[in-house]
Amino acid sequence: MSSIKSKPRSVGRLLRIALGVFLLGLFGYALLPGVVFSQYPVGRVNAELVTLRAPIEGQISFGDVRVGDRVQRGQTLATLRDPPERDVRLANLEAQNDSLGERIAGLRQQIAALEPFALRLAQQSRTFRDAVVNNLTAQIAEAEARLRQAEANARLLDAQLKRVAPLAAKNYASGAELDRRRAEADVAQAELAAQRQTLGRLRQERAAAEQGVYLSDSYNNAPYSEQRRDEVNLQRLTLETRLADLIAEQGQVQRQIEAERRRREQMGEAVIQSPVDGILWRQLESNDSTIGISAPLAQVADCSRIFFEVARDRRSDETLSLGDSVVVEFERNGQMARYNARMVGLRSDQDADRREFALAGGTGSDQIRWIFAVEFEEAAEACPIGRTGRLRHSNTLIDQIGRRLAG
Repeated sequence: MSSIKSKPRSVGRLLRIALGVFLLGLFGYALLPGVVFSQYPVGRVNAELVTLRAPIEGQISFGDVRVGDRVQRGQTLATLRDPPERDVRLANLEAQNDSLGERIAGLRQQIAALEPFALRLAQQSRTFRDAVVNNLTAQIAEAEARLRQAEANARLLDAQLKRVAPLAAKNYASGAELDRRRAEADVAQAELAAQRQTLGRLRQERAAAEQGVYLSDSYNNAPYSEQRRDEVNLQRLTLETRLADLIAEQGQVQRQIEAERRRREQMGEAVIQSPVDGILWRQLESNDSTIGISAPLAQVADCSRIFFEVARDRRSDETLSLGDSVVVEFERNGQMARYNARMVGLRSDQDADRREFALAGGTGSDQIRWIFAVEFEEAAEACPIGRTGRLRHSNTLIDQIGRRLAG
């Protein structure tokens, strides 16, 4: 009888113990999950972005790849060509060069047209000079003849004066005769001096005429042909100066054309290729837009560099250090898979690192984001950006005690 009563009592005690354990577990799971039970933080898969920039200035034309498409390393994503205004600049330089060429040809024609005119005027000047020199030579010959005649007449009258003077002193000749002879001798000497002056003047005029300078007032120091030749020479000198300026300007324009053509050959077109295997994540410029050099064009999510991000409380950021190895778990190819990962960074709104990720991770003021580089043993068939998973790293009180005992 007593054995029958003790059996239900032991069963009730076991039920009460089981119920107590269940309530204790439920209480620990609800209120103390980080102390007793293993808690695996939830995170998401992310990837580093690679920004493509324009190597030259130009007009961009994107290919058939659209945002979200998979791309391969070396695949052409866009093409940059010189903007249309570059073609206008080259066309303007070439038109300016043609215009300068026409002006240079016109000046050369004007200079060539002045040549025969200047030669004709020079010939007329030489003919006039020869005529003047010949005329003065004839006048000099006449003056020399008159000078010789004046010298002979002066000698004759001087001899007569010398014969009359003794006779007048002896009263064989009258005083009037002596005065007349003396006057005639003085006149002859004056005539002789005048002829010498005339001869000297004519010789000076001939010497000047041989040098192209005419002393007669009627010539104004130069004949009309000589004046016209000087005007033509001055006009030709002016045209030659303008021609030299235009040739120098044309040379400068031609150097600019050559430099522009070399620039177009070297940098007239650039092909933008994907530097990594990944996903075209963002297109930063519209098609057919004109952009400047180094302008960002697009961003590619690098699928070869997959990261796993976990938002954690700052108070727990000392449980892991940079370089620590962990295990992450997320879906891949339709099933959950585990991968080795290594902690490579910490991010927060206050102290974010410089790398740019495909998915922006917002964190609270008291949170920090752990970043783990996932190690794939083989190339990923798909780029799992945005998929959620778990960090296989428990930080319960039991785990902490175990790690301390192991340390």
